[in-house]
Parts: sequence; structure tokens; C-alpha cells
Amino acid sequence: MNWITTNIRFPEEEYMELKMEAAKKRKSVAAIIRERVLPKKKYKNKEVKLDKDLLEIQKAMIKENKGRNLTKALIEMRYE
Repeated sequence: MNWITTNIRFPEEEYMELKMEAAKKRKSVAAIIRERVLPKKKYKNKEVKLDKDLLEIQKAMIKENKGRNLTKALIEMRYE
């Protein structure tokens, strides 16, 4: 992974809160900021993959159960 250095401005109060959090967790301020920014991007990628996987499962179930009323079958199974 290639790293890029950048400057970012925070109001003094927010910066001090970040420093305190970093000290409590024994991490750098940069690490705290990365934790807050990067997981959002990774989560979205996982969410999209999950949606695609669910759609594939749905399509497969539709093909396998063509012509069947699954709701009716579930109701019958419930009251057996």
C-alpha cells in the first residue's frame, strides 16, 4: 500500500479530543483518524458484495421452485 501525506485542519477543541482519544488508546492521532475514515469505505464494499450474493441466491431459488407457492407451503408446514 502506498501512503500519501496530507495536511488537514481541525478546530482546536476537536483536535484536542482526538489527541486525548489517541493517548487513551495508545495510538497516534493519524491512526485514530484512519480508523474513522477507512472502515466506512471497506464496509460499503462488503455491503455491495453481500447484496450481489443475495440476489444470486434469490435467482437460484426462483429457478428451483418455479410454479410452487412457497408462502402456502410454509403456512402448511407451520400448522402440521
